[in-house]
Amino acid sequence: MVVKNKYIYIYMFQYIIELVFGLLSGVLMGITGIPGLPLLILIFDYLKIDEYKKILGAILFVNLFPISVGSVWEFYKNKQIDFTIGWIILLSTIIGGFFGSKLAVDDKFKLSQKNIKYISAIFSIFTGILFYISAQYEKN
Repeated sequence: MVVKNKYIYIYMFQYIIELVFGLLSGVLMGITGIPGLPLLILIFDYLKIDEYKKILGAILFVNLFPISVGSVWEFYKNKQIDFTIGWIILLSTIIGGFFGSKLAVDDKFKLSQKNIKYISAIFSIFTGILFYISAQYEKN
Protein backbone atom coordinates (compact mmCIF):
# COMPACT_ATOMS: atom_id res chain seq x y z
CA MET A 1 0.00 0.00 0.00
CA VAL A 2 2.84 2.40 0.81
CA VAL A 3 4.52 1.75 -2.55
CA LYS A 4 1.36 2.70 -4.42
CA ASN A 5 1.12 6.01 -2.54
CA LYS A 6 4.78 6.69 -3.32
CA TYR A 7 4.04 6.52 -7.04
CA ILE A 8 1.00 8.76 -6.65
CA TYR A 9 3.21 11.40 -5.00
CA ILE A 10 5.83 11.08 -7.75
CA TYR A 11 3.19 11.61 -10.45
CA MET A 12 1.62 14.51 -8.56
CA PHE A 13 5.04 16.17 -8.27
CA GLN A 14 5.61 15.62 -11.99
CA TYR A 15 2.23 17.18 -12.82
CA ILE A 16 2.98 20.17 -10.60
CA ILE A 17 6.34 20.67 -12.37
CA GLU A 18 4.61 20.45 -15.75
CA LEU A 19 1.92 22.92 -14.64
CA VAL A 20 4.41 25.49 -13.30
CA PHE A 21 6.66 25.36 -16.34
CA GLY A 22 3.63 25.45 -18.65
CA LEU A 23 2.52 28.69 -16.98
CA LEU A 24 6.03 30.15 -17.30
CA SER A 25 6.10 29.14 -20.96
CA GLY A 26 2.81 30.96 -21.54
CA VAL A 27 4.08 34.11 -19.84
CA LEU A 28 7.24 34.01 -21.96
CA MET A 29 5.16 33.59 -25.11
CA GLY A 30 2.86 36.47 -24.18
CA ILE A 31 5.82 38.78 -23.61
CA THR A 32 8.09 37.81 -26.50
CA GLY A 33 5.84 36.09 -29.03
CA ILE A 34 8.18 33.10 -28.82
CA PRO A 35 6.69 30.00 -27.22
CA GLY A 36 8.77 28.76 -24.32
CA LEU A 37 8.11 25.21 -25.45
CA PRO A 38 11.73 24.52 -26.47
CA LEU A 39 12.71 25.36 -22.91
CA LEU A 40 10.14 22.84 -21.69
CA ILE A 41 11.70 20.16 -23.87
CA LEU A 42 15.07 20.78 -22.20
CA ILE A 43 13.67 20.90 -18.68
CA PHE A 44 11.53 17.77 -19.08
CA ASP A 45 14.42 15.91 -20.70
CA TYR A 46 16.78 16.95 -17.89
CA LEU A 47 14.26 15.88 -15.24
CA LYS A 48 13.66 12.62 -17.15
CA ILE A 49 9.90 13.23 -17.30
CA ASP A 50 9.67 10.84 -20.29
CA GLU A 51 11.59 9.65 -23.35
CA TYR A 52 12.90 12.51 -25.50
CA LYS A 53 10.82 11.79 -28.59
CA LYS A 54 7.70 11.40 -26.42
CA ILE A 55 8.41 14.83 -24.94
CA LEU A 56 8.72 16.21 -28.48
CA GLY A 57 5.40 14.58 -29.33
CA ALA A 58 3.77 16.13 -26.25
CA ILE A 59 5.08 19.58 -27.18
CA LEU A 60 3.78 19.16 -30.73
CA PHE A 61 0.43 18.12 -29.24
CA VAL A 62 0.40 21.39 -27.29
CA ASN A 63 1.10 23.31 -30.51
CA LEU A 64 -1.94 21.66 -32.07
CA PHE A 65 -4.22 23.83 -29.95
CA PRO A 66 -4.53 27.62 -30.18
CA ILE A 67 -2.25 28.15 -27.18
CA SER A 68 -1.78 31.81 -27.92
CA VAL A 69 -5.45 32.76 -28.16
CA GLY A 70 -5.20 35.14 -25.17
CA SER A 71 -2.17 36.89 -26.60
CA VAL A 72 -3.71 37.04 -30.07
CA TRP A 73 -6.84 38.64 -28.63
CA GLU A 74 -4.78 41.42 -27.03
CA PHE A 75 -2.86 42.06 -30.25
CA TYR A 76 -6.12 41.98 -32.26
CA LYS A 77 -7.75 44.55 -29.97
CA ASN A 78 -4.79 46.84 -30.60
CA LYS A 79 -4.86 46.24 -34.39
CA GLN A 80 -1.38 44.70 -34.36
CA ILE A 81 -1.95 41.62 -36.57
CA ASP A 82 -1.25 41.22 -40.28
CA PHE A 83 -3.55 38.32 -41.14
CA THR A 84 -2.06 37.79 -44.61
CA ILE A 85 1.37 37.09 -43.16
CA GLY A 86 -0.23 35.01 -40.42
CA TRP A 87 -2.10 32.72 -42.84
CA ILE A 88 0.95 32.23 -45.05
CA ILE A 89 3.12 31.31 -42.07
CA LEU A 90 0.41 29.07 -40.60
CA LEU A 91 -0.10 27.04 -43.77
CA SER A 92 3.60 26.73 -44.58
CA THR A 93 4.36 25.73 -40.97
CA ILE A 94 1.75 22.97 -41.13
CA ILE A 95 3.36 21.57 -44.28
CA GLY A 96 6.90 21.97 -42.94
CA GLY A 97 5.92 20.39 -39.63
CA PHE A 98 4.60 17.34 -41.43
CA PHE A 99 7.87 16.77 -43.28
CA GLY A 100 10.03 17.64 -40.27
CA SER A 101 8.22 15.15 -38.07
CA LYS A 102 8.74 12.45 -40.70
CA LEU A 103 12.48 13.13 -40.47
CA ALA A 104 12.38 12.91 -36.67
CA VAL A 105 10.38 9.71 -36.19
CA ASP A 106 10.66 7.70 -39.41
CA ASP A 107 13.24 4.92 -38.98
CA LYS A 108 14.47 5.14 -42.57
CA PHE A 109 15.98 8.59 -41.91
CA LYS A 110 17.81 7.37 -38.76
CA LEU A 111 17.71 10.78 -37.06
CA SER A 112 18.85 10.01 -33.51
CA GLN A 113 17.93 11.83 -30.33
CA LYS A 114 21.50 13.19 -30.25
CA ASN A 115 21.19 14.61 -33.78
CA ILE A 116 17.84 16.20 -32.95
CA LYS A 117 19.45 17.91 -29.95
CA TYR A 118 22.36 19.16 -32.10
CA ILE A 119 19.93 20.59 -34.65
CA SER A 120 17.94 22.25 -31.85
CA ALA A 121 21.11 23.70 -30.30
CA ILE A 122 22.40 25.15 -33.56
CA PHE A 123 19.00 26.63 -34.35
CA SER A 124 18.70 28.14 -30.85
CA ILE A 125 22.22 29.62 -30.90
CA PHE A 126 21.66 31.11 -34.35
CA THR A 127 18.29 32.56 -33.29
CA GLY A 128 19.77 33.95 -30.08
CA ILE A 129 22.60 35.66 -31.97
CA LEU A 130 20.14 37.21 -34.43
CA PHE A 131 17.95 38.54 -31.60
CA TYR A 132 21.03 39.94 -29.84
CA ILE A 133 22.21 41.72 -33.00
CA SER A 134 18.70 43.03 -33.64
CA ALA A 135 18.51 44.40 -30.07
CA GLN A 136 21.84 46.19 -30.52
CA TYR A 137 20.41 48.22 -33.40
CA GLU A 138 17.21 49.25 -31.58
CA LYS A 139 16.90 52.98 -30.95
CA ASN A 140 15.20 52.75 -27.54
